[in-house]
Amino acid sequence: MSTTRPKARLARLALLALASLATALSADPAGARGKDNPPPEDPLAKEPSSPITDHFGLRAGYFLGKVSTTGHVDDPAAPAAGTPFSAENDLGLTTNARDMRAEIMFRMRSRNRLRVEMWELNRQGTATPDHTIVYGGNSFLVTDQVHTRLDWRQVDFVYNYSLLRASRYELAAGLGIHLVQTEAEARVPARQVHEDFSGSGPFPTLDLEGTLRLWRRWSLEARGQYLSLTVSSVKASMSDYSLDLQYRWKPNVALGLGYRAQQTKLQVSNNNPNGLLEMKVSGPSLFLRASF
Repeated sequence: MSTTRPKARLARLALLALASLATALSADPAGARGKDNPPPEDPLAKEPSSPITDHFGLRAGYFLGKVSTTGHVDDPAAPAAGTPFSAENDLGLTTNARDMRAEIMFRMRSRNRLRVEMWELNRQGTATPDHTIVYGGNSFLVTDQVHTRLDWRQVDFVYNYSLLRASRYELAAGLGIHLVQTEAEARVPARQVHEDFSGSGPFPTLDLEGTLRLWRRWSLEARGQYLSLTVSSVKASMSDYSLDLQYRWKPNVALGLGYRAQQTKLQVSNNNPNGLLEMKVSGPSLFLRASF
């Protein structure tokens, strides 16, 4: 599915969602209750600081992962279907997925949480394929120098409700909305060949999260999200699993080490070009988290 300025469109969607969030959080429910009816105090307010007691958190981390990208791009008017390809093996893109990631967490009352995460992975490469690749309405030959660009941008909004919450553990379930935009471009300047494939949209996932305070300063957090669905001419499936170990260095500052595995499949049909793009990203991360 071809798009015009997809990065700007994704940014507008993210800003709109963040504006709606800010409006909701700026409401004054305490004022609406009146001074004689203040909001209830968090029952865990006096417990040691941990992700279970935090009401706001800002996390910044560096992801040190590996990526695998496969797909095909079809032109409905072309006589041959697109050739399945590996962006790393056939088109010269790096297998390294190293990027900064940011996350904001809001706890509303004691059991409702909202997380917002933003990340992107942009790669470029040049390679000569070892076999002919049919890509949309063109073919890349073994004599071609193919210049490839693959951009992936994602903004995640996850709301969950704590089914169980005590001083040492928390179990929550909820729903995530993911704003995804991807664009793949391949060019052969010597023959003036150019193909572009892109797709974008909001996609939901089911979310399950658990936190365990191991000791006073140490905590373990696990998350899992998955769903597969079709929206108009775009079919997507997502899975995202992570495990983090955090050390509470200061009451409001934590250091962490995590591991994350993500798999996203995006298929576009009833467009020109059509295609499929599947990306798997996994690896460790280091992060710093400020909270209160």
